This record gives sequence, C-alpha cells and structure tokens, in this order.
Amino acid sequence: MKPTLALTVALSVLGLVGAPGRARAAGGEGPVIELAAPPDGAEAWAHACSLGHPVCVHAAPRTRPALIVSALAAAERSWDVLTGALAMAPPDADADGAWHVYLVDGVEGGSTALLTARDPVAHFDRASSFALVDRSTPAGCPLDVALARAVAQGSLWRMAPATDAGSVRAETQMLARLATPCFVGDVGLDEDRMFEDEPERAVVDPASAAFDRGASLFFEWLDANFATYPGALVAGLWSLAPTLTGPHAWRWSGTPTGFDVLRVSLKNALGTDSTLDDVLARFAVHRALATPAAHVAWHVPWPGKARRFASPIPVAPTGTSVVVIDLAGAPGGAKLRIEAAWEDFGRMRWEIVKLDAQGHDLADIHVTSLPLGTSASMTAEPLDGVDRVVVVGANVGSTEHPFQPNQGWWEPHGWLLTIEGE
Repeated sequence: MKPTLALTVALSVLGLVGAPGRARAAGGEGPVIELAAPPDGAEAWAHACSLGHPVCVHAAPRTRPALIVSALAAAERSWDVLTGALAMAPPDADADGAWHVYLVDGVEGGSTALLTARDPVAHFDRASSFALVDRSTPAGCPLDVALARAVAQGSLWRMAPATDAGSVRAETQMLARLATPCFVGDVGLDEDRMFEDEPERAVVDPASAAFDRGASLFFEWLDANFATYPGALVAGLWSLAPTLTGPHAWRWSGTPTGFDVLRVSLKNALGTDSTLDDVLARFAVHRALATPAAHVAWHVPWPGKARRFASPIPVAPTGTSVVVIDLAGAPGGAKLRIEAAWEDFGRMRWEIVKLDAQGHDLADIHVTSLPLGTSASMTAEPLDGVDRVVVVGANVGSTEHPFQPNQGWWEPHGWLLTIEGE
C-alpha cells in the first residue's frame, strides 16, 4: 500500500517511524479486547471455499445452497477489489489457512467481523478474525455490500484493531460502497438519512451503529477531497495509526487514533496555517448544502427587527447546527447582521453561505473569532440576488482536549444566534 504524501508526513510527525514503543508511551484507553469463537457446531455445517482466495463460507442448517454460492461469489468480488484496487491488507487467515464467513441469523446491520486471536509476535497490534453475515440478506447488492463490509472489517482487524467501534462502522461502510458499484436504491439509505437528520451529533457516535454506518458520508467526503486515489484516506488512517498493546491488557492502547492522523496530515490542506478545524467547518457547510432536507435548527423569515434564537439541540464536538434565513421581504440594499455566542469550553466555527433561488452557492464567508473566544459577529452584504442565507455553526472540539471518538463521551455545547436586518 502506498499512502499519500500528507499521510506519510503524518507518520513521521506522530513519531511512529522506527519507534514502535512511542504509541504505547502515549497512553490512553482504547476499546475493550473481546475474543469471539465461531458458532457452535459450525465445523459440521455445509460450506464452500474459494479456489482463488483463502476464504470459505459456512451456512447454518436449512440455508439454501444457492445463498452459500452467492455469498462466496460476493466475498471473492469484495476480496478482489479491497485487496487489489484499494490496496488493503487481506484479513488474517485462521490456523487452517482460510478466513471464514458464517451465514447465521440476527446479525445487526447485516454483517460484522469478530476478533478471534491477537498476533503474539507482530511488531504492532494485529489480529485474526472471522465474519458473521445475516443469511436473510437478499442476494445481489445487499449481499455484496454485507460481504464487502465484513472483508473490510477483517482487514481492519489485521491493520488497526484498536480503532474505536464508531469509526470501524463508518470506515468499513465507506469501503464497502467503493468495493460495490451496485450500491444503489435503498441499500444504506435509512442509515444515511439518520446521519443527515442528526447533524448535532459527533460524526462518529458509538451510541448508534446505524448512525455510524451513515457516518461513512463523512469519510467519503474526506477521501474525495484529500486522498490521491479512492480509499487512500482510510487505508492511510489504518496504516498510520499503529498501536502496541501489552499482552495482558484488557483494552487496546488508545493512541494514536485515526483522528490523530487527520490532525497532522490535514494541516495546511485548505491553505497556509489551516488545520483540521477548518476541514470540519468545510464539511459542515458541505453537509448543510448537500442535504437541504436534513434537520435545520431554525428556518426563519427576514428579520425586520432583531431576533434571538437558542440552539434547540446542543452541538457535540464535530457536530453541526444550521439556521436558514429567507430574504423574501428584505428591502433593496439590505444588510444582515449576525451575532453568535456559545458556551465556555467549546470551540465553534461559523460560516455564512449565500444561496440563490436555485440553491446555488453565491458566496461562502468565514466569520472570524478569537481562538478561545465564545462569540463571533459579521454583517453580510451585499444581498442582491440572494434568496436565502444559511448560517452554519460547527463545533470543532473542546478547549481542553482534542476530539477522540474512543472516549465514548463528550460534552455538547449550546449557542445563541442574534440576527437583524439593516
């Protein structure tokens, strides 16, 4: 695998090149290490194995033989793309030389890959796995996506097993989309809609597996804007965040994480002295404009006099709030005064976007504020030809510590927005 230049720089800046002990020294707690075993009696189940890849599919009793064949074909296609075009490491095989997929009932989300054993001699954390796939998954696109997600997660167990559960779901769903061009229709649509409808939540949130799969939209956007080839961003996150966990630990080492890599590798990505904060603000704008039917905190008419609005839902780090202001009724030559204030210990970025009647972006203005300030203000002008103004507030993290999804908790913050026509 060949990481991007920016991600290679991140590796050296994080102090990971030639220093396997550095990740361990950073401290922090990662996810719980949970070993799993294949389903009881699976050794006697009907199965089929690939002639081209080290993968076998086993099916619980009373599974249609055609589904076994379809699942194996889907696994082979996913293996070809993920380990070929996308240059991901193949999942670690079991002691018998094969990676095993089990078709069973009741698998949340349709598929998953589970840890079976840690590699005791690897220089960094590495683990073998097997997959569970729900046998009620329809053949075709849904089955292809389920197998691609499982193979991607098997690759992650080999490359970055300390990744937090929310990022695992989002990143493997993203890779499954890339590996299965048939991803159309309603496959994953409800999960995408959940992510779009709850923008105030963190971009990965372990409280909801379905939300996290929808959060693949975040990593797709990062990959499309900053990677040198499809899938390179996630491949880089896994490659450049190696951890070293003690042999008797019950949790994976918590650092470095994928967000640590993003913080380093995306420095200056949007211009001199830009940071991950600027990237999160850009994604917030993209999110607000790409899904106009998504949740909006307030949608208000032209303010003839000053009006103040409070956030109906506090915003978690990496989350977004959107306020839409219609300009119908605004006098010619009008201006719009916007003043934002937010709670202590939160860092927010605000953007003002001018849209025409067709929803085209006429201007995108960053509202400047002090690095540790709790207020920002700006007068938007001119407004001729503008149909509505979209005010986007992005919580870019706490003033006390950087956002880490493996924390499992974070403090959301509220805001006040005052608008007045001039």
